[in-house]
Amino acid sequence: MAHRAPGFLVWPWLCWLLSANAAGVPTDFADKLEAALLCRSEWSPNFWRDYFNTHLGKPVRTWGQANWYPSQGAQLGGVSTQEVFVETPDSPALMVGTLIPQPLESVLKTLQDNLKVQFQPVQTPDGTRYRSQSGSVLVGQTNQQTKWYCARWNTGNRP
Repeated sequence: MAHRAPGFLVWPWLCWLLSANAAGVPTDFADKLEAALLCRSEWSPNFWRDYFNTHLGKPVRTWGQANWYPSQGAQLGGVSTQEVFVETPDSPALMVGTLIPQPLESVLKTLQDNLKVQFQPVQTPDGTRYRSQSGSVLVGQTNQQTKWYCARWNTGNRP
């Protein structure tokens, strides 16, 4: 009879645990999040916090009254994302969004082409934002990145 090392049952369990934690974004991630970002679905911040915690892990930081999660390069509307965010429970806004490591002009064109949605410029005290008819917002950042979000009430995204 062959002798097995005491850890022979641990190896399959350890492989399963590592693969479960690194499973990546679920197959419905893009569909659900695109609908939310376009302000075309009903959602709650609690849903997104739970969803992101379950599928992306703990937030990498809390900044700007939002919890930020690594998005594992998920494709949304034809653009690769860097992070996703949802407001913290104590924030006055109801917001879900993503950070895209591309300049605004590139993101704007890609989303309009792929999702067949039009964004119109809106002047705000902070500069120009682009807003869709449903309330989805694109904002260029000084570091050549773009935020794409949906806010459920006035946080500067309405004329």
